[in-house]
Amino acid sequence: MGRSAAASETALPGAELSTEEAAWLYERAAGAGIAQLVIWGGEPLLRADVGEVVRAGARAGLSVGLITNGWLLDERWEELRGWVDTLILSLDDTGEAHDRMRKLPGLYGRLDSFARGLRRDPLRPRLLVNCVLSRLNRGALRRVAPVALAWGAGLYFCPMETGELREGGFEDRKGGLALSPTELAEAAQLARLLQEAGYPLRATRRYLDLLYRDPLLRSYSCRAPRAILSVTADGSFRDCLRRDAPLAKVRDLRRRGTGLEALFSTPRYRAMLREAERCTVCNNPDVVETSWAWRLRPFMLLRLLSLAGR
Repeated sequence: MGRSAAASETALPGAELSTEEAAWLYERAAGAGIAQLVIWGGEPLLRADVGEVVRAGARAGLSVGLITNGWLLDERWEELRGWVDTLILSLDDTGEAHDRMRKLPGLYGRLDSFARGLRRDPLRPRLLVNCVLSRLNRGALRRVAPVALAWGAGLYFCPMETGELREGGFEDRKGGLALSPTELAEAAQLARLLQEAGYPLRATRRYLDLLYRDPLLRSYSCRAPRAILSVTADGSFRDCLRRDAPLAKVRDLRRRGTGLEALFSTPRYRAMLREAERCTVCNNPDVVETSWAWRLRPFMLLRLLSLAGR
């Protein structure tokens, strides 16, 4: 496994990278051993050149994933079709309940129509559904799991992250929406039951067992920053422990003619990797399971092999 196994782009206020700058970043990322690009937002399909951005990632040799609420998929899919390897649809409930949460009447109907049509597409990407659990959608896994099965999609879920680490400490902005530890343990138990019943939940049994025993997930050692390099839409390399203080800027590296190796060798980046091992703020399975995979836990190696074979 290389120094970094995935790259991501998230949206923050500021001047977004141009198509040319994004292509430069993806070429340097592939050259540094990064294997995957995941683009999300905000909503990435609002970007006029999203098709060009996705193609730039694919041409650089990256496996491209796209996370979207799906509202614009019918309008934008033709320029993305055949270039996206993994399509992840945000689905926090079903029917009008999902529409109310997203404040987009008719969204669920659009998603359902698109996903069912995609099953007949010979260029169909791997389809996943991601469900964020909060007090707004208690019990949603029971309602969403049959939909994922009908769509031929894998189902992921994660507890809502209510805040983030900043230079001044943890800033909790949405704590009132978080499920209680008891409710998280109940969600883990429900997920195990649904998995056993044949629904396509993709979390490992180890993660579900951990969430059941330790709902606040305080007992893992984070290695995710060693595998995931997050880049905001304005080209800031994000320090996961100080999200308001970027590690570096894409434009600065490009202007100096240096690649990502220059970032990886900085004291600040190396300090982040060490400090992250003591951090347990993140609670989603991507972070926990990536940490296990980085440590070459046998059950995660088997999991990665099973995914590679699909």
